[in-house]
Amino acid sequence: MDGQLNLLSFISSPLDQFEIRTLLSLDAPILANMEITLTNIGLYLIVGVIITFLLNQLATNYYQIVSNN
Repeated sequence: MDGQLNLLSFISSPLDQFEIRTLLSLDAPILANMEITLTNIGLYLIVGVIITFLLNQLATNYYQIVSNN
């Protein structure tokens, strides 16, 4: 029972899984000190777009085996 209490003490809120975290940050003195940041949400979106693009390219058959006649 003591192990279960210790495990439950680490969970502070169920909403912690939706926290936006900074993965990569670039502070450059170009374009009026613009800060470019990659977050976990941005990474998920980039991975989703890449997977969608790859599936689209695999599904599009430019070298068709069956003729169009």
